[in-house]
Amino acid sequence: MKKRILVLHNGYPMLSDSGDKTRTISMLRSLCKDTDELFFLAFYKRGGRFVNRERSKLPGNVTSFFFYTLPDRFPFFRFSLLLRSIITWWVVRCNHIDIIQAETSLSAKSTMFVRGKVKLITDFHADPVPELSLNNASVSAINNAENDITYALKNSDSIIAVSETLYKNLSKKQDNNLPVSILPCCFNAELFESVEQKKIEQLKEEYGLSNRIVLCYLGGLHKWQCVEETILLFLKLRKLNPDYFLCLYTNDDISIYADLLKEAEGHYLCKSLKHTDVPLYLSIVDVGFVLRSDSLVNINASPTKTSEYMAAGAMVVTTRYAGDAPEIINACGYGVVLDEVEIEKEDILNVLNSSIHLFVENKPQSSQQVRQYAFEHRVWQSNEQKLKVLYNTI
Repeated sequence: MKKRILVLHNGYPMLSDSGDKTRTISMLRSLCKDTDELFFLAFYKRGGRFVNRERSKLPGNVTSFFFYTLPDRFPFFRFSLLLRSIITWWVVRCNHIDIIQAETSLSAKSTMFVRGKVKLITDFHADPVPELSLNNASVSAINNAENDITYALKNSDSIIAVSETLYKNLSKKQDNNLPVSILPCCFNAELFESVEQKKIEQLKEEYGLSNRIVLCYLGGLHKWQCVEETILLFLKLRKLNPDYFLCLYTNDDISIYADLLKEAEGHYLCKSLKHTDVPLYLSIVDVGFVLRSDSLVNINASPTKTSEYMAAGAMVVTTRYAGDAPEIINACGYGVVLDEVEIEKEDILNVLNSSIHLFVENKPQSSQQVRQYAFEHRVWQSNEQKLKVLYNTI
């Protein structure tokens, strides 16, 4: 592919190895296999002292530019957008760019001075408007996000979305029949492949988990992630079987749930993890929770946590609103999809308890099955061919 490509990311997370960053770096790795002329322009809001570290994470043949940008809020919004657009124009002009791939709708408007001169592909990681509304963001922030989406849909030559549902809901905002490629979020296979069985056994022994059924929540403590509901479900399951143990892996302050967790004193673990430690600590888990309520934030999503649990050999318990998680579970053959976040009926709780026991009793075969599915269908390599087709047709 002879095209000169610029991948553009506004709000690049310098301080964390989030799914947002993992997806962008995966894109760069895939694109650099098909072109020797690949460029990356990252606008960050914090963490400028880590530029060299972040640059070292990129593929070696990517020419990268990192610039600080002012916050996207009043009174900086228009000025910061102007500066980003000027910098984008300069990078495009100096490097004779043919195609810009904007990572997230927040990045697309920075191309306003080069529209018509280059092709634009927008990769929608999500629709930010429902999440902003859920978090009681200001009216101006919500309107800005809505305008970003409209601009991206109106001016893109093609779009990428993390799920079919997200694409369908975006199409309701601007129905222009754009070519689309569905590239779901994937896990970092290299990290999960390097976990040693000896270390798993040592960790289980350290925490006294060899004869426990280990449940897990991994992630932040945002309202839409249903952490309280997850803890309550764990407490209900413990009444059916005292062998249940809960691992809460989060880098956020868990103290807001201290009173709730008193009921499980001695039967849970709270731990903050580095991104590189996640595969090992998930490998001691039997079941991972991805509970989500009825919200577009969740319905549009492609939760990376689903694939990470499975890559570690854990069964997933989710709800019908958790993006593409129900689809993955149905295809995999193991897992439980609940209708609602809160289980009130005893018979449903008993079915869940039985499903967990069946999975644990059939280990290691059951664990190997979910792990195999993850490595065959949820690694980034499965997206590469679709990305290649997209670029060959634009």
